[in-house]
Amino acid sequence: MATVEAAESLRQLRENDATTFLAVSEVLLKYLNNIILFPSETKYRSVRLGNKVFQSKVLPVLGGIECLFAAGFQENDEYLSLPFDRSLVSLNYLQKELAGERLKLISRQVCMVTTAQTSELGFHQKLRSSADHVYHYEDPQLQQKARSVIPSEELKRKASQRLSSINQGNTDDHPLDVRDFLLLELLKWFKNRFFKWTDSPRCDMCGGGTRSIGMVEPTAEERRWEAGRVEGYTCTQCNRNVRFPRYNHPGKLLETRTGRCGEWANCFTLCCRAMGFEARHAVDWTDHVWTEVFSGSQQRWFHCDPCENVCDRPLLYEHGWGKKLSYVIAFSHEEVVDVTWRYTNHPQDVISRRTECREEWLMDVIAHLNKEKRQRLSAERVKVLEERLPKELAEFLTVKKVQEGEGQGRQSGSLAWRLNRGETTSGQAQAAETENYTFEPVQEEENTKLFHVRYCCASDTYIRVSNQNSSMEGWESCVFKQQNIFRKEEFDWNMVYLAREEGTPRSFISWKFDCSKTDLKINHVTVKACSTTFQSGNIVWSLSDGEKSVRLSDGTNFEDFTDFRGSTKLILEAKLTGGEGDVAWQHTQLFRMNSGEVDEFPFDWRISLI
Repeated sequence: MATVEAAESLRQLRENDATTFLAVSEVLLKYLNNIILFPSETKYRSVRLGNKVFQSKVLPVLGGIECLFAAGFQENDEYLSLPFDRSLVSLNYLQKELAGERLKLISRQVCMVTTAQTSELGFHQKLRSSADHVYHYEDPQLQQKARSVIPSEELKRKASQRLSSINQGNTDDHPLDVRDFLLLELLKWFKNRFFKWTDSPRCDMCGGGTRSIGMVEPTAEERRWEAGRVEGYTCTQCNRNVRFPRYNHPGKLLETRTGRCGEWANCFTLCCRAMGFEARHAVDWTDHVWTEVFSGSQQRWFHCDPCENVCDRPLLYEHGWGKKLSYVIAFSHEEVVDVTWRYTNHPQDVISRRTECREEWLMDVIAHLNKEKRQRLSAERVKVLEERLPKELAEFLTVKKVQEGEGQGRQSGSLAWRLNRGETTSGQAQAAETENYTFEPVQEEENTKLFHVRYCCASDTYIRVSNQNSSMEGWESCVFKQQNIFRKEEFDWNMVYLAREEGTPRSFISWKFDCSKTDLKINHVTVKACSTTFQSGNIVWSLSDGEKSVRLSDGTNFEDFTDFRGSTKLILEAKLTGGEGDVAWQHTQLFRMNSGEVDEFPFDWRISLI
């Protein structure tokens, strides 16, 4: 319950004109958010009275300094300070109210025009439908059905291995834990081994391709599994009619294991709940859906997109796909949250596009839905959720920077489908070059004087043979540098390979070995690095120690080199260029193999040492 002082200070603050309120509230929220995000940091609990921003934007404004006093700040010589033993209840209340009032005022300033009754009626129906749908994920029988198809023990084992292989250092106050890595393994399994993307279905009679003939009426059985829409297709070879029901029941999706983003996120959210994760189903009003998962170690929500196998890249859609976001609402059986602000670093632009309803109306509807949901929860659980909200709100209000991987265009779906949606990167765009990993000899390799690593693209795993067959998951995990590379799976043909990003004219990838920290030197090098080209595609493999360089042949067989005897560093690199037309990227492929050949290794690198 907010204090009387907090409510009174807000009343005074609202008496100012809109421009003044927006200016002072921006400063006040910065003070409050810093305390919420970093509660143990002394520096964020003090405001110097002589600070120019404080003197110009807070001190002279009616209700400005009163808000700080109501939050618990006390005057202490030249500072206003918040004691560590003061409750944050009033501070949290002020944060929520100030943020809400700012959103309302900004929305009015950008001259929102909305046909309120018609638009808001449809908006409410969508909110209510999504809020009710998520109770499917809490069905114990559905969760058990999901666990029956998830290789839980395998994923847990891989998560433990990944955690143990990463040195997180001693300076990180919030290191990742095994549950975080389990989430990554679940994402990877779901994307690579469980669910499949469908642009248009194959003919169930002859296996041929199909063309759309529009929507058809759902059958009673399809409606039973919540397929309100059914797409109709005709086989281009045998003219047979093919149906593609857009099932919305996650239990049915555990059986069909195919669809587009709606089916992917729907089924994946159920799998997350079945594995014991707190999960939300996030709905983007510009036609996409994904999952949010709460990380216990980080005490915040992770963005998880199973279609793309990406985690914690919330600006991906705005900066990679070019989406013009408006509303992103997350739903769980416990709460409904407007999470739009997690996915943008251009909030003013987003606000200008939020024209389907009044902000006050949306806040009231969400509050009503949450009141309904929390009636089903224990008082202890409600308290946990209410304690989290201020930190999540502070995250929304913090200025965001684009991180590595958030500039990538959409990968799921055919190129034509993505181009039609405007969700690919520009052909002129160049992905940022990344530098990650260097192979260095471990004790066993020093003893045997042998370094030997292999990579299987089907399992997406490196095996360090010379180090007791230790493994590392993910093609990027052992890469030294790369640009415009991604891992492609062809589900129709059951093939997998590394290729350059679509729309980019060139790319490269390299691996580095360095024994300079030991008394050893390179003696003999053996390499097999399989690659495949089509039409005018070109791949150039090379080995270099910085002074001399040699070219490899086509990479299908082992090649031996003594050119680098006495060196301590070696880089193996592939450069990919050429190709024809819209699929030029597909004309240069590394490590192409059948997705079932998990015991084959198209990349094999051995270095004997002296």
